[in-house]
Amino acid sequence: MLWLTLSALISMTMAPSPALAQQPQPFVDIAGSVHAESIIALAEWGITKGCNDAGTLFCPEDPVTRAQMASFLARSFVTPDSEFDYFGDDSGNTHEDSINSIASVGITTGCGSGSSYCPESSVTRGQMAAFLARTLDLPPGPDRFGDDGTSTFQDEINSLAEAGITQGCDDTSFCPDEPVTRGQMASFLVRALEWLDCT
Repeated sequence: MLWLTLSALISMTMAPSPALAQQPQPFVDIAGSVHAESIIALAEWGITKGCNDAGTLFCPEDPVTRAQMASFLARSFVTPDSEFDYFGDDSGNTHEDSINSIASVGITTGCGSGSSYCPESSVTRGQMAAFLARTLDLPPGPDRFGDDGTSTFQDEINSLAEAGITQGCDDTSFCPDEPVTRGQMASFLVRALEWLDCT
């Protein structure tokens, strides 16, 4: 599914993991976060600007909204601009261009009946799996977790696990209905980009 110049982006900007850890932290609220290295990487690559106007905070424990998710994906995977307005509930939203961009390449079809995007709703871990599996066009994988049997997103969750992009929320569970935090999203995106660069 990818329409990207992403491998070139990664090769130009991806530093080895130890080098990232030694760099000054771009946000004052990520010290001690298990996702700090991934957050630093996203800042270095221009994928995140933080969660406040001053660009000093990342808010790693805040849930990711669907609008924020659109911008994370559009910047990470260099999706094309779109002049078509796909949804009626995102007018004036800071992330509207990104929402239209990911809709134009089939990463999202909206929420509910599809006429809305629900930009301020939180993204669940299951929804996140679907966003990334569609973006990367991941192949199927075996059933990996015991708590996603009734989830609409079970296939995408298994694909994400097979690709090594997730290890779940513990050894046997994925927690598909829990919201994704901004810190977790940073780590998911970095693993997804690394997976793409290795394929």
